[in-house]
Amino acid sequence: MTSEVQRGNMAAAAGPSFWLGNETLKVPIALFALNRKRLCDRLRGNKDVPKNAIVLLQGGEETQRYCTDTGILFRQESYFHWTFGVTEPECYGALEVDTGKSILFIPKLPESYAVWMGKIHPPEYFRKKYALDEIHYTNEITSVLAPKKPSVLLTLRGLNTDSGHICREASFDGISQFNVNNQILHPEIAECRVFKTDMELEVLRYTNKISSEAHKEVMKAVKVGMKEYEMESLFQHYCYTRGGMRHTSYTCICGSGNNSSVLHYGHAGAPNDKTIDDGDLW
Repeated sequence: MTSEVQRGNMAAAAGPSFWLGNETLKVPIALFALNRKRLCDRLRGNKDVPKNAIVLLQGGEETQRYCTDTGILFRQESYFHWTFGVTEPECYGALEVDTGKSILFIPKLPESYAVWMGKIHPPEYFRKKYALDEIHYTNEITSVLAPKKPSVLLTLRGLNTDSGHICREASFDGISQFNVNNQILHPEIAECRVFKTDMELEVLRYTNKISSEAHKEVMKAVKVGMKEYEMESLFQHYCYTRGGMRHTSYTCICGSGNNSSVLHYGHAGAPNDKTIDDGDLW
């Protein structure tokens, strides 16, 4: 990693990148390598972290709509994505604190899944895609980590003070064989995420730019008699077609009139369904 990349210069980053083509932002995978380096540096400076410690994170899992077999659109767990940049579900990631060596564990999918999911990629595909050191299957976590004789596995457990929810701690068959500490990692990685690198700031500027342009498109289109949900649709359409943004940070709030004063308007009980009247604030 060059000094420019270590400072977070996106233009100086070489290697693979996440890019959806057209005019969307090309995000270098080096952004996540720098995040891992920052985390390891911080943990090595913590007197409570012994030598030969390993960070272990569990990524998000796919879920279905209630009892159906219809999948809900997956979005990666944020701490896992910050650390590894991996967008696929059902993964684990490990990070050797002393060396910075990265390990990704992917699910071993039957070849028959290709009918629904397309090509089932081998481990080498993910090693190149994410520029990680090792790729193994999730059913090999114990057999891969045990020979390393880690002094401790640092797992993530902590309170999100905005939601009041506890983040999910990594768990796998065989974890009882290891010494586990779930107190150290959360404050350290959360503090890392507070301070953005230049590459992360560039991503944020891009998302703000697309969002701002989408708001302007909505303002140009809005007319008396239209529905609020039409504005929601226009906003999402612009963000996806021009920005490649499949997800929004939260449910679109497209309130007009008195609805503009409702903080979380747009939820299922008030789904942006009012007709926009003449004189309404928007």
